[in-house]
Amino acid sequence: RTMGLDQAVALCMDHCHYAELSGDDAWFKTVILTGGSACLPGLAERLEKELRGLLPSSISNGIRVIPPPYGADTAWFGAKLVGNLSTFPGAWCATKKQFRRKSRFNIMW
Repeated sequence: RTMGLDQAVALCMDHCHYAELSGDDAWFKTVILTGGSACLPGLAERLEKELRGLLPSSISNGIRVIPPPYGADTAWFGAKLVGNLSTFPGAWCATKKQFRRKSRFNIMW
C-alpha cells in the first residue's frame, strides 16, 4: 500500500523541480545510496532506470544514482570521519553511562 523507493524519490524530485528552489537543479538530481540494503547488486542502475521512466525528460536528464562507495560500511566510514573532527567531542557526545541511563527509561527493550 505504500509507494516504492523509485516512486518516493521521483515524487521528491518532482516537488524540488517545480518549487524552483535554485537556478541549478543538479543538486536534487544526484541520489546517493547508503546502508546495507543499498549494496544489493544492480540497485543503483535499476533505480536510475526507473526514475528516468517515471519523470519527464525535463527533470530526468542528468539524474545520477550513486551506490555506496564503501558498501555496507559507508555509514561506519562517515561516523569515523565525524568522530575524528576536533569539534566532535562536547555536545555531540554522551558517555556510556548517560546513554544507558536514558535508554533504560525511554526505550523498551
